[in-house]
Amino acid sequence: MNFINQLLKKAHYEYDPSVKAWVGWIKDFPGVYAQGKNVEEVRGELISALEDYLLVDLKRGRKIPGFSISPRQYAKAR
Repeated sequence: MNFINQLLKKAHYEYDPSVKAWVGWIKDFPGVYAQGKNVEEVRGELISALEDYLLVDLKRGRKIPGFSISPRQYAKAR
């Protein structure tokens, strides 16, 4: 959870009048986007979206932003 909290510090939040809701996203993670009635609700949704993003990337062996090697490279090195 510490890693996720560090990533949340990079999140951007703003009120979007076109959807009449607060929105948030994390630039380094395409598709990690959320909207809600307030910033706290958006933050909770971002956590969920980010967890899903990371799990999919780990399963596929992709490099995760913020880490220097992919999970596959790590496994081979061990």
